[in-house]
Amino acid sequence: MKSPAQLYLRVRLPNGSYRYLKAAFAANGRLRPHHAIHSDRATEFPDASYHLRYRNAGKRVWEPVGREPSLALSRLQQKIRDLQHVSDAAVDIKCQILAEVASQTLRIPEQSTTRLLLNDAIKEYLAEVETHKSAKTYAAYRKTLYLFSPEVAREAATEAVKKAQIDGVPVTASQRKAIKEAGEINRRFPDKPLADLTRKDLLDYVSFLKDVQGSAPRTRRNRIDFFQIFLHHYGLPSLLKGKDLPQFTEKKARAYNPSQLAKLFAEATQDEADLLQFFLCTGARERDAQFVCWTDVDLGLKTYTVTEHLDLGYQPKDKEEGSLPIPDVLVCVLKARRERYPTTRLIFPGKSGKPNGHALRIVKRLALRAGLNCGQCGNKKKQKSCMTYPVCSQFVLHKLRKTFATFVHHKGLPAQTVQRYLRHSDLRTTLTYIADADDDTIRKTINSTFQGFESYPRNKE
Repeated sequence: MKSPAQLYLRVRLPNGSYRYLKAAFAANGRLRPHHAIHSDRATEFPDASYHLRYRNAGKRVWEPVGREPSLALSRLQQKIRDLQHVSDAAVDIKCQILAEVASQTLRIPEQSTTRLLLNDAIKEYLAEVETHKSAKTYAAYRKTLYLFSPEVAREAATEAVKKAQIDGVPVTASQRKAIKEAGEINRRFPDKPLADLTRKDLLDYVSFLKDVQGSAPRTRRNRIDFFQIFLHHYGLPSLLKGKDLPQFTEKKARAYNPSQLAKLFAEATQDEADLLQFFLCTGARERDAQFVCWTDVDLGLKTYTVTEHLDLGYQPKDKEEGSLPIPDVLVCVLKARRERYPTTRLIFPGKSGKPNGHALRIVKRLALRAGLNCGQCGNKKKQKSCMTYPVCSQFVLHKLRKTFATFVHHKGLPAQTVQRYLRHSDLRTTLTYIADADDDTIRKTINSTFQGFESYPRNKE
């Protein structure tokens, strides 16, 4: 059955004309941000705006829904629900009248989802996210909504403890942490209907994040974005827009320089150096490296393929696999590692043979041992300084991914190829991963570019 509403992008073509083109979706059904179907292929139009197309009383309507892909998709889903409700209205009314006449009573209308109480909506939404999204995504949304409604957090923590007691298992460290955090949160919003939330409620939440939680500007913006996606799920509009949204400074892309890498490798054990080399030579994400198996690398063809392993609970981000060539230095490292670990399935297993989720901890400890910490930052509660603890914010795993992108691009690899290797759906995301070249490199490039210009003939007066 054809959808009663479709999503389009209004784009400007190279010839200067404007057209409405159908929005492009990936094979897994996800909307490809700022991509539309042009000449039978998905083409990126970064400055285009989204529009809905549908019919109202037989007349075609084009409704602008902004430039934000997630909001446009949410508006499309809501419009489809509204139109389906309208198209079935006549049949529904006739059936209702017949039922009312037969029973001599009026049918009580079902409660709208937007009349759900806030806490009930949060529980329902988190249950759905936990089922259909990654553990990392679920954790981000859970933290956001628990901070907004501590009652739900306390209830969830209590239920987890009760279940552990019934099952006869000890309470885990993560459960104890959840109980402690739930008890520390004092922020309270009345459990009113979800649709009754106001702009002031979210502005108060922003103030709470800033003044009580001490959250950084970027974190505050992420929390508000996550909360408004929660609202969109129930067909509600964004409550904060424009200047109301928490403002933050876009960070400049930074990569590790060769000197830092040399010091990290000098302090690393063999296993730590292997892991560091893999991140550096593949640009892998943390979970990619955590679940990479020996079947994912072909040391003969010198390739690495990101492959899902459902039995291990791993799916690539955006459910998208991809391959890239690996350099000879990594091939040699992996061959030597296979000789040391001839029977393991995972390339970088933990002590028990299970996936190792401590790669970030390894990098931070290496930075401390190498004396690379800045000495000016600390952990979130400022109780530990990076002068003596492995908590320096300058050393993170994702910086290795940006280092990979920066190195290969500066060596001549086109940005589009880097985008494919990093498995980004948007080229603009890839460009934010590429750091500027250092001044010495830029100076050499400029000198070589303009070398010989001084020999051009001059007009003599």
